[in-house]
Amino acid sequence: FGLLSGLAVSNAYLTDKIDIYSDYRAFYPMYSFNINGYFEYKISKTWGIEAEPGFIRKGGIVRFGVNHYMSVIDMKLNYLQLPVLANFYCTNRFFVSIGPEIAYMISREENLPDPASGFKYFKENALEISGMIGLNYSLSKKIDLGLRYNLGFTNISILEWSEGYGPETGASNVYNQYF
Repeated sequence: FGLLSGLAVSNAYLTDKIDIYSDYRAFYPMYSFNINGYFEYKISKTWGIEAEPGFIRKGGIVRFGVNHYMSVIDMKLNYLQLPVLANFYCTNRFFVSIGPEIAYMISREENLPDPASGFKYFKENALEISGMIGLNYSLSKKIDLGLRYNLGFTNISILEWSEGYGPETGASNVYNQYF
């Protein structure tokens, strides 16, 4: 058991983009952080299971505009998270982690633009389910160094597109991902 923390590069991504926005990159990476508790039960010499209850900030940055009129949205989503991971120990020091993560959004910070920008509004889902995989190396008995990737399975929002103040032209699902 113990504490762990990390630096995350979080980025939301879209699915189901409509044709006129198909080449449009909506979200850009955002630097973030996490802090978690750590509980592991080693089943055998090569397998362990761990739970890491804690806090993480996810989201992304949106930059869009026409000509020199540029708008920026900082979408910072604060979650309580619970990854439950299976650890496979390849050696005494190197192990691979894989498993699900359940996260619940406790707050959000965003600066939504005027509807003329093409974004109509966000409809956030508070509960998120995702999958995580990681590579870890034990520097000592109390210090591990790891690299992880997390991909959301449930959408966190629906982004509705419009042309200026006109009618809705389509909708995209928004998902979280982070390293």
